[in-house]
Amino acid sequence: MRIKALPRLARLSALPLGAGRRMAVAGGLKALGRLTDEASLELHERTADQLFDILGGLRGGVMKFGQVLSVYETVLPPSISAVYRERLARLQEGARPEAAARVRQVLEDDLGPDWRGVFDSFSPEPVAVASLGQVHRAVLPDGRPVAVKVQYPAAREQLLDDRDLVVFAMRWFTSLVAPELDGRALAAELMDGLAEELDYAREAEAQAAFRAGFLDDPDFVVPEVILQRGRVLVSEWVGGTPLARIIAAGTRARRDRAGLLMTRLMFSGIPRSGMMHGDPHPGNFRLLGDGRLGVLDFGAMYRHAPAAMSPLHQWMLIHLADDPDDLVSVLRELGFLRPGVRADGARLMALFERSGAAVRAETFRFDGAFLRAVLEGMTASMPVGLSLAFPPEYVAAQRALGVGIGVLCQLEAEVPFQQEAARWLTPP
Repeated sequence: MRIKALPRLARLSALPLGAGRRMAVAGGLKALGRLTDEASLELHERTADQLFDILGGLRGGVMKFGQVLSVYETVLPPSISAVYRERLARLQEGARPEAAARVRQVLEDDLGPDWRGVFDSFSPEPVAVASLGQVHRAVLPDGRPVAVKVQYPAAREQLLDDRDLVVFAMRWFTSLVAPELDGRALAAELMDGLAEELDYAREAEAQAAFRAGFLDDPDFVVPEVILQRGRVLVSEWVGGTPLARIIAAGTRARRDRAGLLMTRLMFSGIPRSGMMHGDPHPGNFRLLGDGRLGVLDFGAMYRHAPAAMSPLHQWMLIHLADDPDDLVSVLRELGFLRPGVRADGARLMALFERSGAAVRAETFRFDGAFLRAVLEGMTASMPVGLSLAFPPEYVAAQRALGVGIGVLCQLEAEVPFQQEAARWLTPP
């Protein structure tokens, strides 16, 4: 860990220290018979407030992990999940902005000293603040509204400093929010993906390719890339209601509509564009007034090799296995069980049984209970799962699918999950 990262570690250390003090207080009150529901809720509210304040201020990889974990707040007991949902949802929409002078310097360095001439107007106040950059609204000389994504000047250096911090934060917070998750492994994968998000030229290429696959689609809006230079990416403006607001206060009809479109996007991305959205947290989606889903942020994309079977197709084949023998056969055919490795079909069946519930029903209602059951099943069957050899491309796609399913659980959406999967994964 670099010396520069020590002040950030000190701030981050306040999380477990503060939570530890509050747990000690709660333990004392409980021993005295004075821990009321109201007092318990207040302790969680104070922990959640501290969580948002520290993670939002740190930005970088540490903030990103908070955004990812916000998807999994549904695994918390219902009595306190709303407390963390509201605070963590705010991490999906933004954090503390960069100083205006530093933003102007990036624009001047990468667009030139006359960068203001690129726009008819440029709003100095960001409309969204994320882990590696922030977005400003602007208008082009021809009158088109655009989103101007500007990378933080120190984003690359800060990301390198953050690796150990994120491992620390992941291990602590997953033990609180979702102890079934492997915080260390999740942190390593998260940081590797974040490094790719620093390359705006690569992101612009992915966005253009994804847009081509969904051009003039009745269900999705993928913004056009207008300009990309260095650490600046200018795209067509997409309005609509952030998905986090639908989660917090959306009607049943809007929740189900958003859930259907999220499911459709997950399964149709590879067949239509050769890619899958790799960061499907709520902050990257907008539900438009006409019912379409606006898709944002293409820095983390799973790119599929055309000649290979889609990881999502593999995922479906595994979860649709009829019995233990059939499952073992499928896993061997896909190369997930190496030759000579003995397999306990019944225990493998248990490993995939809960996570496959959605693919064995015509319609399925996602919720926190389902997500908790899946994570508990993963923990109980983890030893047998270690006998499987999942290739890196499957793991990357599975993480994106897992986050997407977490969002469906936040929405509590009822969707024809099986039908959508079959529609896009069955060869014509």
